[in-house]
Amino acid sequence: MTTADQAPASATHGWTDAWLTAFEAAAADPVMLLTGERLLDRADIGQVHINPGTAKTTLTMPNASRPHQPCVSVSLLPGPEWERIYRAIAATGEHADTIAAGRLPDILTTFAGADILRIAPAPGDITFTCSCRPDPGICPHSAAVGYRVAQHVRANPGVLLTLRGGSMKELRTLLRAPKPTDPAPAPGAEPARTGIDAHNAFGRFTARPTHPQPARARTTRTVPAPPLDGLRSDPPAPAPTAQALRLLARNAAARARDILAGRPVPVGDDPVQDAARLLADPAHRAHLEHAAEQLGLSTLQMRDLALAHEYGGGAGVEAALWPLTADAEVLAHAEAAIQPHRPAPLASLVSQDNQLTDAAARIQLRLGSDGLWYPFTDWHGTWRPAPGPSRNPATAYKAARRALRDR
Repeated sequence: MTTADQAPASATHGWTDAWLTAFEAAAADPVMLLTGERLLDRADIGQVHINPGTAKTTLTMPNASRPHQPCVSVSLLPGPEWERIYRAIAATGEHADTIAAGRLPDILTTFAGADILRIAPAPGDITFTCSCRPDPGICPHSAAVGYRVAQHVRANPGVLLTLRGGSMKELRTLLRAPKPTDPAPAPGAEPARTGIDAHNAFGRFTARPTHPQPARARTTRTVPAPPLDGLRSDPPAPAPTAQALRLLARNAAARARDILAGRPVPVGDDPVQDAARLLADPAHRAHLEHAAEQLGLSTLQMRDLALAHEYGGGAGVEAALWPLTADAEVLAHAEAAIQPHRPAPLASLVSQDNQLTDAAARIQLRLGSDGLWYPFTDWHGTWRPAPGPSRNPATAYKAARRALRDR
């Protein structure tokens, strides 16, 4: 997961400051904010799902048996307001290249011509809820979510548009639209057509020779000709881009081949798992940043989920996303199986939900819904999927150790 210290070179600060100013004013509790900020390092925070109006996750406190469900809610901007903002940005034409690359320039936070500061919420637009308390209000868990959102905004300011109900895709589409030009000159007189009339043409047809023509030798095409791609530009909004349509066509063809071959085809309508499945194909990795933006994830999160699907399919993605329940006896058996392979056998081994965590070795195993143990390795405080899931927890543990050595 992208943190403030790991943000890419294209990261911005203006949008982050705008979010933090509103978020901390809405919380209005310095103690809760400080505690929540410390939880970023102490608690186990799952993927933060950023959707229009909400940012939510699961957060598990150290030594706790059940995770909390904190949520930060943000008021949405109405559609006409977004349309006005998009058109005001497009009218300048100064930032088209930057926005086309998926970034939102900091200069727009002070672009008074469109009142762009309206994109960043006011303190009154933000509310907090959590499963730890019966009524809405700030708590350390929801404060941690607010700070994690700030990290996302710094790495990808477009998630702030998502939170407020906007879309980087719509903004880019508007910037790509052709600008009005001078009317084309009136067409001149149509040149006279040459040729023969229909009566003479039909006469030539009936007078053709009737003796059989020599048959042409048939040739066998060994390689099927690729279908013609007539898309040369993006279709009008709100249709998908030409690039996205090509990806969907290739995906449909691949699924059709799987059906004809009798292979299992993934089912379900979870957009995160579906995006991970598509991006597991290296040929589709160019769409990773766009998919992350649409789902409210960081690019690193989306890449990890794509790797999880590459290593373990849908069950691997599920193991990467959510804590699952597991039988205590199965966990105890797994602990005994991996004990001989631990580099520090006396270090603590934490068992929680479907997870076995060897913090000293920077290894975590997660039992998937398919009965496989999925290896994960610590990468700057984030558990990253590693190749080599196995029904034998010892085999999966050794696979995680290999991944650490090869990194």
